[in-house]
Amino acid sequence: MEIAGYCRISVDEELDQENTSIENQKMMIADFIRQHFPEAGLTFFEDRDRSGYTFEQREGYQKLRAALHAGLFSILIVKDFSRFSRRNSLGLYELEVLRDEGIRIISIGDNVDYPTHDDWLSIQFRFLMNEMPVTDTSKKVRAVIQARQSKGEWICNAPYGYYLHPVHKGEICVDQEGADVVRLIYRLYLDGMGYKRIAEYLTGKGYPTGLQLMVKQRLAQGKDVSKLQARASPVWNSNSVAKIIGNDFYIGTLRQGLWKRQGINKMDRRTEKAEQIVFENHHASILSREIFSEALTQLKHRTRTNYRGVKKYPHAYTGFLYCADCGSPMFAVSYPNRPAGYLCGAYHRRGLKGCTSHHIHEREIDESVRNYIQTVRDGMKEALAQLDEARGKTREGKLSQRLRDLRVRYEQTRQELQESTRERIRQIVRFPDRENDIHAMFDRLEQEYHERLAILKQQEMLLTNEAEQRAGLQENINRVLATFHKLLDKKPFDRQDIASIIDRILVGQDRLLIIELKSDITELIGMLHETASEQAAPNPHA
Repeated sequence: MEIAGYCRISVDEELDQENTSIENQKMMIADFIRQHFPEAGLTFFEDRDRSGYTFEQREGYQKLRAALHAGLFSILIVKDFSRFSRRNSLGLYELEVLRDEGIRIISIGDNVDYPTHDDWLSIQFRFLMNEMPVTDTSKKVRAVIQARQSKGEWICNAPYGYYLHPVHKGEICVDQEGADVVRLIYRLYLDGMGYKRIAEYLTGKGYPTGLQLMVKQRLAQGKDVSKLQARASPVWNSNSVAKIIGNDFYIGTLRQGLWKRQGINKMDRRTEKAEQIVFENHHASILSREIFSEALTQLKHRTRTNYRGVKKYPHAYTGFLYCADCGSPMFAVSYPNRPAGYLCGAYHRRGLKGCTSHHIHEREIDESVRNYIQTVRDGMKEALAQLDEARGKTREGKLSQRLRDLRVRYEQTRQELQESTRERIRQIVRFPDRENDIHAMFDRLEQEYHERLAILKQQEMLLTNEAEQRAGLQENINRVLATFHKLLDKKPFDRQDIASIIDRILVGQDRLLIIELKSDITELIGMLHETASEQAAPNPHA
C-alpha cells in the first residue's frame, strides 16, 4: 500500500498561528502511519507559503493531484482539513472528485476517514469553519488598506525619484539624484524621444535604474543590500520609462486605489478615475505642472497618431498635418540641401490615383501658424478689453458689491426671523387665551421669512458661481495669452510648441491651411467672446 501525505503552511502567519510547521505536520502523519499502516510506503507532498483558498497556485498539490489521478496512491492523509483547503465549495468538490477516483482521505486532527466512515455533514461543518478565518482576515486587511488610503497614507514603495523616510513613517522624501533623472526623462520625451530611445540613452549614460537607486538609499541608511544588489541591473527598459511619463505623483498628487481586487486570489482590475482617492499637493513635487501638462498632451497625441519617434531629419509638424481633400496624414520629405516639406500621404503611396501632392514647405507652415496665433491673440486681447470695460460700466458686472449687498439683506432677514420668534413668545404671554391664533399668525410670518432666506441663499450661490467662473475664465485666458506670447518670440517652432496649442492642421490646394487649435483653447476663446458680447449688450432691465 502506497500512501501520500500532504502538508501546507500559509503565507499568513496570523492565520496559521494554531497550525504547526511543515516538519511537525510530517512527523504527525508519519506517527499515524506507523500506528495504523505499519507496512505502507509514505511519500510527502508539500506547499510552503501558499494560500489554502485555491488549488491552482499550489505547485505541491498539483503534483500530488497528478499522482493520485495516475493511481500511484490509494490513501491521502493530512494533519487536518485546513491544510487541504480553506475554501468551503472548492474543498468539498475536490474531496468528492478524489472519492469518485477511489481515493481514501484521512484527516487526523478532524478524526475523519472518508469515505470509509461517511460523515459528510461533519466534513461540511469543518470546511465551513476553516473558511471563516480566511474571509475574515481578507475583510480586515481590505478595511485597514481603505482606511489608510482615505487618510492619504502611502502604503507602497515610492516611485522613482522618491523614497520613504526611514524614521518618520509615511513621509515621502525627494531623492535629488533620481529627481534629476526624472526631469531629464521628461525633457527627452518632450524633445521627441520615445520610451525605448530614452531607455537606451539613460543606460548609455549610466544613469541609475530604480533598483540601483534603492541600493544607494538603503546603503545610506545602513541597511543590508546584498540581495537587492544582485538584482539591480544597470539596464533601463521601456516599461520603467513609461511608468514615469504621465504619473501625476511627480507633481505632488497622491492617487490611491488605482487597482481593486474582486476577491481572494482574484485578478486586480484598474479602477475608474471616479473611484480613486486623490490628494492634491500631498508631497513635494519634482516637476512643474506646465512641464507635466505638456508631456501629458504629447502622450495623448502620440497615442492617437501612432507616433514613431524622432527621425533623421526631424519634422516638427509630423502627426499634426492632414490633407484637407482626402484626409490622409501628410508625409514628411527631407533632403540634406532642400527645405523640409510635406506631401499628401495618399499621393505619396499611389500618385495621382490617390490624390494630388498638396506639397508645402515647413517654413510656410511656420509663417502661417505664427500669423494665425498673432491674430487669435489680438482678438482675445480685444475681447478681454471689451469685457473689462463692460464690467466697469454695468451694475451687473460689479459682482463683489452685489454679493455684499445680498449678504447684508440675508443677515437682516435672519435677524428679523429671530425677532419674530421672540415676539411670538411675548404675545402668547400677554394673550394666553389667543395662543392658537398667535401661533397661526406667526407661523405664516416665519414661513415667509424662511422662503425669503432660501431665495437669498440661492441668489448668493448663483452669484458666487458666476464670480468663480469669471475668475477661472480670467486665469485660463491669461495662461493661453502667456503661451501665445512665448511662441511668438520663438523661431522656428518645435514639436513641443505645436503640441501645446494645436490639435491638427488641414492642408488644402494652393497651400491653404485650416488650423484647428486644441479643443480646450477653442472653447475658452468662444466663452471669452460670448461673455464679452453679453456684457457689452445693453441691459433691458437696467
